[in-house]
Amino acid sequence: MLRNMLATFAIAFASSAGPVLSQDVSQERINQILAMSPTEMARTGAWTTAAYNRLIGYMNAIKDPELRGFVLDMYDNPTSTVFNATAAPDALRTAPATGGPGHHHYPGGLAVHLVEVIEIAMGWSDTFEEIHGIQTTDRDLIIAELALHDWSKVWYNWDETTGKVAKPEWFPASWGGKNGIAKWGWMGEHGAVVYSELLKRGAPERLLFGAASAHFDPQWDVDITNAEGKGEGFNPAMKEAAEYAGTDAPVLNPDQRRVEWFLASYSDGDWSFSHYVAGKSAHKWIRMVAEELGLDPESPEAAKLAWFVLTRVSDFKLYKIYQDSGFDIAAPKQVIRAVLADSSDYEVK
Repeated sequence: MLRNMLATFAIAFASSAGPVLSQDVSQERINQILAMSPTEMARTGAWTTAAYNRLIGYMNAIKDPELRGFVLDMYDNPTSTVFNATAAPDALRTAPATGGPGHHHYPGGLAVHLVEVIEIAMGWSDTFEEIHGIQTTDRDLIIAELALHDWSKVWYNWDETTGKVAKPEWFPASWGGKNGIAKWGWMGEHGAVVYSELLKRGAPERLLFGAASAHFDPQWDVDITNAEGKGEGFNPAMKEAAEYAGTDAPVLNPDQRRVEWFLASYSDGDWSFSHYVAGKSAHKWIRMVAEELGLDPESPEAAKLAWFVLTRVSDFKLYKIYQDSGFDIAAPKQVIRAVLADSSDYEVK
């Protein structure tokens, strides 16, 4: 089944490879795009739809009934029992992977990110098997831990009036990294919601620690402290989550770490390229084009044009076009204008 889904995804990607090189973007066309909701954008984009379907295929392919049950229930019924909140049923379909321009910041970006890191980790797993002869890597755990590591982002809601993402007021505050050596300055927040929910629901420790390892390397980030002596690492995150969940705090035992946890850490480490390079560059270029079309590049309308374009053409693909052109920004801008003018080749048929 997964091979068929891979083929489907490849076909969808191939069909969107050749942009129409028209540079004419009428006001009527801009108005049509601006009238679309984020959900409409995600559902009509061929590649965001293919990525979402591929992700659902992975989730349903988990053989371990306990792990499959946790994953499907948390997405079929996206409810935080810890914070007494429920997300929209189709939130996974339309949510971004981050709260601001960058890392898969477009409708459907969360699903794209999840399937991306699952497949990166699967690649690491295949390499371990081919090189080291490890044939016991738990692929079910890889899928489950990475499918859930950013689960709480289903509450990242698009605000069309501002062109920004609105996070719930009940989200825990971010912590770490601001006054010390820790690199995870945005943790707490969405991480705390995931970990506390898994604790509250009695998730197996291998799943909880696997999801947390996507954010905290289980070697280097276990017990980080800042200059003030405040804990900022893996075990402090577990302590915070346990306080929210009203449970005992589990502690990572360095003598009992699973290889799958490191695969989660390796795969989510693509964030530096995804956010700071591909994502931010793509948003910058699209806003440049928006300004050329007479829009304020910082306006909600320019933001919506960015959401639309990136549900049709990946920010990774735009950056590759830029790179292949010898780093000439005219190349991705030409593709962006073409998509704005006519996106029919990039949409669900």
